[in-house]
Amino acid sequence: MKLFEQKIIVPRRMRWVEDASPDVQAIDGSRDISFIGTAVGESRIIFFAIFGLVIFALLLARVIQLQIVNGDEWRAVAERNRVRMQPIVAERGIIFDRNLVPLVANAPNFRLTIRAQDLPRDPKKKEEQIRALGEMVQVPVEKIEKVLESFQKYRYASVVIKEPITYDEAVNVYLKSSSFPSLTIERGAKRSYVAGIPGQQEPLPISMSHVLGYLSRISPEELEQRRGVDTYYPSDTIGKTGIEALFERALRGVPGERGGEIDARGAERRTISVVEPVPGSSIVLTIDLEIQKNLEKALLHGMKISGQSRGSAIAIDPRDGSILGLVSLPAYDSNMFADTISAKDYGALMTDPNQPMLNRAVAGQFPSGSVIKPFYAAAALQEGIVTPTTTIASSGGLQIGKWFFPDWKAGGHGATDVYKAIAESVNTYFYVIGAGYGDTKGLGPERMKKYLEYFGFGRSTDSGIGGEASGFLQSPAWKKEQKGEAWYPGDSYNMSIGEGEILVTPMQIAVGLAAIVNGGTLWKPRLIDYTIGNDGSEVVSSSVVEAKVPIDERWLEAVRLGMRQTVTAGSARSLQQIKGLSIAGKTGTAQWSNTKAPHAWFEAFAPFEAPEIVTVFLIEEGKEGSSVAVPAAREFYSWWSTYRKN
Repeated sequence: MKLFEQKIIVPRRMRWVEDASPDVQAIDGSRDISFIGTAVGESRIIFFAIFGLVIFALLLARVIQLQIVNGDEWRAVAERNRVRMQPIVAERGIIFDRNLVPLVANAPNFRLTIRAQDLPRDPKKKEEQIRALGEMVQVPVEKIEKVLESFQKYRYASVVIKEPITYDEAVNVYLKSSSFPSLTIERGAKRSYVAGIPGQQEPLPISMSHVLGYLSRISPEELEQRRGVDTYYPSDTIGKTGIEALFERALRGVPGERGGEIDARGAERRTISVVEPVPGSSIVLTIDLEIQKNLEKALLHGMKISGQSRGSAIAIDPRDGSILGLVSLPAYDSNMFADTISAKDYGALMTDPNQPMLNRAVAGQFPSGSVIKPFYAAAALQEGIVTPTTTIASSGGLQIGKWFFPDWKAGGHGATDVYKAIAESVNTYFYVIGAGYGDTKGLGPERMKKYLEYFGFGRSTDSGIGGEASGFLQSPAWKKEQKGEAWYPGDSYNMSIGEGEILVTPMQIAVGLAAIVNGGTLWKPRLIDYTIGNDGSEVVSSSVVEAKVPIDERWLEAVRLGMRQTVTAGSARSLQQIKGLSIAGKTGTAQWSNTKAPHAWFEAFAPFEAPEIVTVFLIEEGKEGSSVAVPAAREFYSWWSTYRKN
């Protein structure tokens, strides 16, 4: 038996264990702690544990971000996927003239909108649907794509692709709406610029466009500017110019919203919420529509005489600064923008050399010519350079060294006092009081500038229309700084008759003349009389005194008498033909080019004894004020003399 007894040795690599206890022994009796669990090392276990914790931490952080940090935002996204919000346009406030004649109207209409969020995500399918949409509603694909691209930040909002749409188009879209969930028919409003109440409306004078302005679709830039301040949508219209722009917030009101529940395909199932809009306030202007009509008619009369196509006219009340009429020609029809204006029509307006979009009455800057002379006369009287009875000899002009500064009348006007100087626009008189001559020391450039500033020149009148120019007043310091040149005596002589580097606006002339007329009160021009809230409440816009001109009433009265003499014995005698109305004024012929005709001016006020109205007429390149601008004024005052009595 011993023959078969043999010790069996099992190689270490083939050992096995019966359990995982540390007391496991090999067959040979030796101890061995190797077991199956040691196939994964301790370091790997730690690694996987840390990795799992990191993943869990990241998931937890993401959950916190989604649920807590950005919870409101993502809830809103989810809500937008469930609820489609559509704006309800508030009724825009009406604009009236001072006699409560409506100047605008709101007509309800329908518009076709598209929402980018509801278009297919797949680019190819999206392109196919846009093409199908364009064919169905007859809108070029390029236009739809351009609108969507412009408002790509507002995927959840509706953008207008066609307005207005006809009843047949609306029905067609409604019947096919299940195939095009991105399309929506919304209610809008068309702004019409007409005068009067429904059934009795008539076209506005075209010059009202510069006062009222117009509405147009909001641009992406404007929408971004108002984000977080006012509630605007890509489908909104907004005031672009004039009263529509300056009083946009008051006129617009507060839009409402309708919430509709939609299904997975984007089709609306039911209305779940409605927030009613709040109508806008209405505005009553100081403009008198009848004065506006006849001021425009009179200006056209003067332009026809001169053969020119550019001009402006203003009428204001010198007692409180109210703007009664404001005309700038050529103009444009505000109704062109009520529907989407074509690129061709808009391009024609913007490239027209006569600039119909420019409000020349407040934004045009022109050399003043002789209409500036009454202001210099008042300054010279105040400074004691002359008295009303001081006479200056006019023999045809002044010789200053090698330079000759002429009168407009060959041979001169003879002995001239302040009344005759204004009535006949005697250059020599103003050369002397402005720049000085012989023993008479004139105002000089600095004092001429200072007194013009007293009357409001050199800065915007802030009339409330917008886009006003400030004009320009020259001075020795300006010439030295800007041109590197010294101030010469000739500069002062030119400045004293309204030539050289002087630019004014028609509104500045009107406001300055009103101060002469009313005894020295410089009013801030007023265009808004009062506003009417949607609850019927009224808020009056009070007149504002800009300054008191530091000139004694005696000297202002002397200037007024000189302007009256312009009509009784001077360059505007044709105005005597208007019976029952005493008018005073001053003509002006402003040289500005060596190759083009001068501008024709006429400033006036009436009645002379108790002024109620100040007017300014300017016809660009109209040649002489007496032959072109005065006939325009005669046309207006012939009508006004009867109108004021009614």
